[in-house]
Amino acid sequence: MNHSELSLVEIAAREGLKAAIQGWEKVGHLIRANEMFESMGMESYAADSAIPGHPFVEPGNPKVDEFVALVVDMRKSSARLKTHLSGTKVKSGFQRIYYETSALLPALAQTALFKNGHVTEYLGDGVLILFKVDTDNRVQSVKDAYNVAANCVKTTRNIVNDLIREQLDLPPLDIGAGLSMSQALVTMVGLPPNQQPKAVGTCVWEASKLSDGTNQVNVAKTLYDAWPSEKGGTLRFEPLKSLKHNVEGFKVVAGS
Repeated sequence: MNHSELSLVEIAAREGLKAAIQGWEKVGHLIRANEMFESMGMESYAADSAIPGHPFVEPGNPKVDEFVALVVDMRKSSARLKTHLSGTKVKSGFQRIYYETSALLPALAQTALFKNGHVTEYLGDGVLILFKVDTDNRVQSVKDAYNVAANCVKTTRNIVNDLIREQLDLPPLDIGAGLSMSQALVTMVGLPPNQQPKAVGTCVWEASKLSDGTNQVNVAKTLYDAWPSEKGGTLRFEPLKSLKHNVEGFKVVAGS
């Protein structure tokens, strides 16, 4: 980069930090001390935002709210991209991934809508879905989010796999789902005039790390702690043996 370009990058970084500092001064005290944002990704994705409960997000006017975050994404998409399968109706790995994600992503979004979950970001081969926590009925909010996650990894995946087999002769795809719950900062990110609404919180970061299972739902400790104890319950929670990315999590196993 030349000197002029370096200056513009520095200005953008400074203005972004300035806006974040000003926003934090307004609402930072509302975030509980044990949910400080450590080591969180701050990526901005090219997607329309539909953050539940926040249809309009104004620059310089951040809000704090509580969400259940669900991240669902495809397993081994990089390998699928590089693999050409003979005897199918696709000519390249790129075409394969394009078709698979074009079927999978809207199917996941529709599944979430049934429980008032909204896709706020499309992540290439997956989605970030947010559910606004009902503070008067937190248990139902947790159950709704889990039911969507369970439907995504089983029913929705089966529908998509049937479709790509029938129309493209492709083998089945696998996905993983991660769930977490926390407060989040609802704000604008990016460079004006093309800023985007975004929810920034521990729940988003943890859900993205816990989505690395194969056809299973993993939940963060916050969701595990919020799950109600019910006599005759059909779910059990198994601690994940490998705590990747330093996130404590549990695999949800449905009983017979």
